[in-house]
Amino acid sequence: MIGPIIALLLQAQPLEQPLPDPNQEARAQSLMRELRCMVCENEPVSQSTADMAIDARRMIRKQVVEGASDSQVRDFFVTRYGQYVAFRPPTDGWGLLLWGFPFALIAGGLVLIGVKLVRNRPKALEPVPDDRSGGDA
Repeated sequence: MIGPIIALLLQAQPLEQPLPDPNQEARAQSLMRELRCMVCENEPVSQSTADMAIDARRMIRKQVVEGASDSQVRDFFVTRYGQYVAFRPPTDGWGLLLWGFPFALIAGGLVLIGVKLVRNRPKALEPVPDDRSGGDA
């Protein structure tokens, strides 16, 4: 009876330990919030309980301890899993279009509304005859 319990305890993964340096742990936590879990939909690695997210958190902490910059850690995950893993799209190339599209859409809508208002404004009106100015009295 004790044998299976011991086997299960030996197979159990150690709990995640925060980094001893608070600054490094803060950097790691920030990166964990920026990267998306590939198993869970739209959930950051920091909040996911999936095994893949646990591995990602360990990898982030490992890279932070090894001295990798934030951009190097992001690039590692983007190279490995694709651009989808990053919550923020890049601000160059196609990413620039993605960032600018909402503003272009709003500007285009405002231009269309302005053109519609200018075309539908009343033209020069003819004066209305005044009923009081007649000689009928």
